[in-house]
Amino acid sequence: MFGAMPDFNQSLEMFKTMWGNSPTPGDASGFGAGIGGGAAMPTLNIEELDKRIQDLKSVENWLQMNMNVLRSTIQGLEVQRATLAALKSFSEAMTPEAMAEASKAAQKAANQATQAATDMAKKMTSASFSPSKSAKSRPRKAPATKTRRARGS
Repeated sequence: MFGAMPDFNQSLEMFKTMWGNSPTPGDASGFGAGIGGGAAMPTLNIEELDKRIQDLKSVENWLQMNMNVLRSTIQGLEVQRATLAALKSFSEAMTPEAMAEASKAAQKAANQATQAATDMAKKMTSASFSPSKSAKSRPRKAPATKTRRARGS
């Protein structure tokens, strides 16, 4: 989905060559001289410092790239999980048992609506039917006159 993953063994080899073959605390050679025991005796060579800065920036960029690949992979897996969960819930809702249950519920609701409509029709055709009190019309306000409008404007 996201292409080939980086070869981490190749990356380890890059680090080994960059940090020197033996960056021991007492070793003053190679890139590891600034780490461990060499830290007590920093180099005074500007070219060596520039090389170290460039190497560390390369490492930073490489780590940043790997972090972005990792974030993309995690995000892709989260999307894949959400999609599978949605498909699973949809398939569970489409089982014959669930469809039969939904059909029964719809039939029950239709029967209740039919019964309510029948009862209402019976009440309306019987002599005892009277409109509810809340259906009374409200008294109308007197229409505004032209003089009132003229004063308000």
